[in-house]
Amino acid sequence: MKASMSVVLLTAVALAACSGDNAEKAASGTVSKAVELVKGAATGASKGVEEGRKASTSVDGALIVSGGKELGSSLSGEVLEAKAGEAVVVTLGFSNLGEVPVRVTELAQNNHVTALDGEGYACTTQSVDDEFTVPAKAKLKVEMAFACGGKAIAKVRLFDTEYAVPPGRIVSAK
Repeated sequence: MKASMSVVLLTAVALAACSGDNAEKAASGTVSKAVELVKGAATGASKGVEEGRKASTSVDGALIVSGGKELGSSLSGEVLEAKAGEAVVVTLGFSNLGEVPVRVTELAQNNHVTALDGEGYACTTQSVDDEFTVPAKAKLKVEMAFACGGKAIAKVRLFDTEYAVPPGRIVSAK
């Protein structure tokens, strides 16, 4: 709050000494720097939250996964079923052989979940939970829905890990 108040005061002082085109340039430059400052602070705060979350143990002792390399080393996964209808509902199965639960987070953000058709075109993600937790030494089924314009889904990508949709697992909705 103090930073934004300082920016407003600096802008007012700079504009008081200017007129016409100079005032426009001064205001534009000041506001541009203010936006850059706020954007940098927001990005830094977001990264700090993510790093803090990974570094600390969750309440239930779960390992926090928010990237493809972590996902691949913590869980094994496969497409169990792809139900074709107005939306294609994909059921993925994840297996955790480890001693602690694994929580996969940030799925609904930044296109971390994508389905691809046979030609590699991305489908629109319609429904995906932001996170799921696979208990220790257990399996979990997770459903996601995609709109692919009537085309069959060939792969589902979580972060940068891809899961192929075997043709025998594609069924029609009834």
